[in-house]
Parts: sequence; structure tokens; C-alpha cells
Amino acid sequence: MRGAWGGRGARDRRLAIQPGERQRSRSRVRQLLSGLVSSYARAFARPRRPLVACVCAALLALSSWSVASASERVYVVQPGDSISVIAERHGVSERDLRAWNSLDGDLIRVGQRLVIRGGRAPAAAASSSNSFLVPLPRERGGRVHTVRSGETLGGIAQRYGVRVQDLINWNQGLQADRIRVGQEIRVGASFVRQRRTLRHEVQPGEMLGFIAQRYGVRQADIVRWNPGLNPDRLRVGQVLVLQVDGPEEPSESRGAAFEGRLVRGEQLPPHRGYQIRNRSRAWGTNETISYLMEGFDAVLRRFPRSPRVMIHDLSFERGGSMPPHRSHQSGRDADIGYYQRSCGEVCTYRRIGPAELDVERQWTLLLFWIEHGMVDYVFIDYELQGALYRFLQAQGASQAQLSRWLQYPRGRGASVGVIRHEPGHRDHLHVRFSCSTDDDQCR
Repeated sequence: MRGAWGGRGARDRRLAIQPGERQRSRSRVRQLLSGLVSSYARAFARPRRPLVACVCAALLALSSWSVASASERVYVVQPGDSISVIAERHGVSERDLRAWNSLDGDLIRVGQRLVIRGGRAPAAAASSSNSFLVPLPRERGGRVHTVRSGETLGGIAQRYGVRVQDLINWNQGLQADRIRVGQEIRVGASFVRQRRTLRHEVQPGEMLGFIAQRYGVRQADIVRWNPGLNPDRLRVGQVLVLQVDGPEEPSESRGAAFEGRLVRGEQLPPHRGYQIRNRSRAWGTNETISYLMEGFDAVLRRFPRSPRVMIHDLSFERGGSMPPHRSHQSGRDADIGYYQRSCGEVCTYRRIGPAELDVERQWTLLLFWIEHGMVDYVFIDYELQGALYRFLQAQGASQAQLSRWLQYPRGRGASVGVIRHEPGHRDHLHVRFSCSTDDDQCR
């Protein structure tokens, strides 16, 4: 079953009145307003019946009618959604959902609007609060310290238990003897990448928080980059200026992962969460580099004392054939060691069994990538998938979630789930990251 993949991260549900109900709506509103006026008059004629009670009753009736009369809802498809998940969330059948939206199969796309009739109200389908079933939000690595009057860089370093040189390494252009009040200093970031400016055109249904999550920036920063912006009043077609990690000229992934090349690739920088085996084989698209760094940032936010994981091959600087791999040609593939329960400071490549897999850390990383729409597929040994499956069952994952995330237990050859079996992946996992929405030549 094919799902929807992309960079957007907020759910938008709206109520819509069918055209045939418009006349009945007007008539009903006139009746309610007439009743409200009558209640108002009676309230003054009978002081013992408070006006407030009458007005509240009338407004409550109007509110209840508005929800009840809206037999259709419009749902905007989000990253990671599939027909089965949307149907279960709203309490309708997959067959009805396809019929209402003239869908021939299971293919849907992020941003697509689906009509839903009847079923549960969206509030009744709230997601689980279990921390292992909800991904951590996208954030740039480390915390941000705002300089106060009288502070020095040495004092800030001492406060956070780091070296002055660390702060300089984490903040491009920072000078030890020249900091100013109000300046923001990143603390704990693994590496400071170049920044580039891009423009985002607001689409129907988008909110500022949803745009911030898509690009991995803070809402406050978007407001700062766009003077005069009212965060509560975005309009469709409005253009927002954003600053994101990556070189000024963006990379391009041309062609398919097994027959392509990489243009203006970016080299994977150092990080507290991983160790790079060979930097000459560690080039990727800007998005691949961002997704890798953000994913390991997420693990370290939840588990600060985590071992580093070995990263083997991404792509060559210009892509193309990379023996012994058939893929790894266009900057979107990465081979990564598994988190293991006992591996010292670095989890190296090693064939492991299900009991040796550190499922908590491993799933934190995988869920972050999957639910933020960053990956197409992840290849993991079938038996190791079983360990993840049992862990998620114990965490209360629904059958729809398990079916969407994992191929297990439907067989090694089943073409289902984001995580799938591929021979030779007992000692490492293989991630295929998604194409950038702006990269027209990526396949």
C-alpha cells in the first residue's frame, strides 16, 4: 500500500456545509435568531429569568446545530498518511473513503483534500500520547542562549559546562570579545552549517506552526525574518522568507537512486550522534544531510547519553556508481549501524539478534524520519523488525500504525510498510530519503 510523503507536519480539519443545505441553513438561523429575540423580550418581562441564561441557551443551540448539520468534513493529507490510517482515524471504511473521493487505489499525496462523510468527529480520533508513538518535533540541534546585560562568552560557557572554543565552533562568525545584548548563541549544536534564504508560498490550510515544522525552524524566527507578519493571519499566496541550513546554491538529485548522479552535493559534517567511516563516501543532498543531523539530534534530546552510531556510505561527491552498491548514486541513500544494547562509545557494524537491538533509541530515530515525511523506505532485517513490532505493540500502537510502519509479520517479500526486509541488513539499516519537493529531476 502506498502512502503520502512530504515535509508538512500539522493536521488541518475543516467543516463544510453541502450546497443543498444552504437554504435550510438560512431558515434555521432565522428561527434561532427569532427565538433569541423572544427570549430577550421575556427576560425583561420576567426579571426572575436572567437574560444571560437565555442568550447562552440560544448560542448553545446554534453551536450544536452547526456541528450536527455539517455532514461532510474535509481532511488534508499529511506526511505518512495512508488510506487505511485516515479511515480508521475517522471511523469510516476504506471502501467509502475511496468512493467519496473517486480514488481507484491507495495512492494519495500530501496536501490532497479528502471528503469524509459521517464517522467520528476528529477529536475522537486523537493520537496517542505515548512518547514512542509520537515523533519529537523538528528542531535545529542544541539550545539557544540569548545574551543578557553583563554576560561574557566565558561566563556563558561556564554556565552550560562547555568550552569557549565549543561555542565559537557552534556559532559561525562568533567572536569571543564581541557579543551583544540580545544576541542568540547556539549551545550544544554538533556543527554549524551554512545558511541559505528561500521563499515559501502559503498554501490553503497551512498555519505558521505547520510551516515551521516543515522546514525545521522556529515560528519566532519566521516572524523575525518577515517584519510585519501576523502569525495568526496568513493568507493563501503570501510569500514568506525563510532561512534554512544548507549552501546558498541547493543540491540536486538527478535520476533514480540506482541510476543517477548528485549535483552540488553537501558533505556530511561531524555530529555527536554518529561517526563517519569515510568522508569521501559521505555526500548527499542538502535534505539528506539535514534529515540525518536532525534525526540524531532527536535521539540525543530524548537520550542525552547515547553512543555514537557508525555511518558508512551515502554517495560520492558527484554521485554515480559506488561499488559494491547498486544504489547510493544520487545522494539519497545512507547505510547506518544499529543502536545496540551494549556497544561502548560507538555502535559499529556487527550482526546482531533481536534481543541485542536497542529498540528505544532505534525507534526514536526511525519514527522521527517516518512521521516527518523524510523517508521513502528503510531496509531492516526481518527478524529485527520483529523486535520493533513487539516493542510497539507493548507501547499501545494500533494495528493501522503497525501496518503502515512495518512489513513484519506479513512476510519478507510483502510490498507493504515503510520498513522492509532486504537481504544483507543484519548489521546495518539502509535509509532512502525522499526527494526534495523543489527537485524536479529527482526520481
